[in-house]
Amino acid sequence: MIAIENLHNCEKHLSAVQKGGTQCKWRARPALLLTSCLLLLVVFLLSCHSAMGGELKTYQQRGFFELALKADMDLDNPYLDVEFQVVFTRPNNSQVTVDGFYDGEKTYKARAYCDTVGQWRWRSSSNNKGLAGKKGKFKVVPSNQKGKLRQHPQDPRQFAYDNGEWFLHIGDTGYRYVTRSEPKWKEYIDQAARMGATKIRTWFCQARSDVQILFTKNRKELNLGYWQEIDRRLLYALKKHPQVIIKLIPYGEDVQEVRRYDSGDKMSKLIARYAQARFSALPNIYWCVSNDFKIVVKGKLKGRKIYRKTINKIGRDMAAHEPWGTLLTNHQWRRSGYDFVDEPWSDVITLEDKDQVDGRIFPEYRNKGNDPIVLDEDRYENYINPRHSRYYFRRLMWAGLLSGGHVTYGGLKTYEPYDGELRGVQGYYDAVRDGKLEHGADDFIYIHKFFNDTGLTLVNMRPDDALVGNTPAKYKCIHNKDNYIVYLANPDGSKPSEADVSEKVPAVTVQLPDGIFSVRWYNPRNGQWTDKSSVRDGSQTLTAPGGKDWILLLQRRE
Repeated sequence: MIAIENLHNCEKHLSAVQKGGTQCKWRARPALLLTSCLLLLVVFLLSCHSAMGGELKTYQQRGFFELALKADMDLDNPYLDVEFQVVFTRPNNSQVTVDGFYDGEKTYKARAYCDTVGQWRWRSSSNNKGLAGKKGKFKVVPSNQKGKLRQHPQDPRQFAYDNGEWFLHIGDTGYRYVTRSEPKWKEYIDQAARMGATKIRTWFCQARSDVQILFTKNRKELNLGYWQEIDRRLLYALKKHPQVIIKLIPYGEDVQEVRRYDSGDKMSKLIARYAQARFSALPNIYWCVSNDFKIVVKGKLKGRKIYRKTINKIGRDMAAHEPWGTLLTNHQWRRSGYDFVDEPWSDVITLEDKDQVDGRIFPEYRNKGNDPIVLDEDRYENYINPRHSRYYFRRLMWAGLLSGGHVTYGGLKTYEPYDGELRGVQGYYDAVRDGKLEHGADDFIYIHKFFNDTGLTLVNMRPDDALVGNTPAKYKCIHNKDNYIVYLANPDGSKPSEADVSEKVPAVTVQLPDGIFSVRWYNPRNGQWTDKSSVRDGSQTLTAPGGKDWILLLQRRE
């Protein structure tokens, strides 16, 4: 109203000046008057624009949006007494309904994963008047962010970021990354990204086998400060290392809590519901129900035994509540396989095994299902450790990839609290410098370099060890019609945990189809290339440039 009144006054004064009226004190300065009036006109138009809603706040595509609302009264239990949901409407009019989450001081929040460019709308509903019936708009603009982890649209056994870019899975085990008591968490995530990790396994536990820190001592409310710290660490990783996907394990290894879920315990169920409300919209996470349980169908439950129906129940519930298509899996007992291949809620076949340096487990599960297959635990550098860590983990990673699968590395004892020695999450390169690790992950950066140099991905490539003699402990092969990638492991012994790479010069016999193929050798220990000329089709024996292990790349010439 002030702007309007001033605008009317300007009109009067300007009119007087134009008529030459003596009553107007501005008559000697008409230019100044005109400028002032124009400025007020701008203010007026801006105030009108603001009153009509103004410019919409913008968010990056494949980022996330967050809104915050205040409840209108103090609440006895803000986690259980309030129902709060938000419906997000995308520009194409498709809708997503999400649960909101309590974040302290009567404040409730809701998040959206910004998967679509354009103007979004939202509206809230609640049994609390302060949270009900609110609405708003925001705008999503194009970005180069990679976004969420998905199954690759052209090959369901491979991963992709949501922007369509192939995801090179190089996993690391950082169980306690989001645990509030870990002091070296920044060093851990920064150096894990630097050494080439693109996926981190982490759980919500503070103690080794329980998640009771998620609750207040009376188990009537959540321990909000702990959840907020998890949030802070996930957002730090998203900002600094958006290419790294974090696999969240909300129930960890808390067997009693999972059993409580099956019995209908409302706080046990709240863990998953609140976690999804708070974290599912984040671009850098996916879900794993639990870790390292022995799945059984019947019988007495003792130790780490959990009924299959219990994990199925949690999986189904989480899938039903999942608003943004975040991937979901479970992780079970070593060498017990994966019991949920055919379950609709399961998106990833997750395995724990040992000595898979020949990748023999991957063909078995490729025959069972079409989802990505991840060997998330094998040996660690400091647990059932191999004698020659650097060779073992380099060999394990290449063998998994060329078997059409995905592998995770394990270094320190990250399942135990930080002690300044071998326990807790710490920076990889710091641990190597201090002699705590034996360079086990040093060569992962050269895996990235191989695919960056060649521009290749493993999408729709077929594992085919028979093409190189069907001796996967020595040779691994994956290919499409134009590109053949062969790993010559060249071990000096047959026992995986004891073998080192041989100094003998390896050779491999390859059965090639019709055509002429260029021959290139890649050193997986330093990222250097050695070019040879070419070979024709048929059976060809090719010798590496030197001793130790090598990658052979054969590419069809035009």
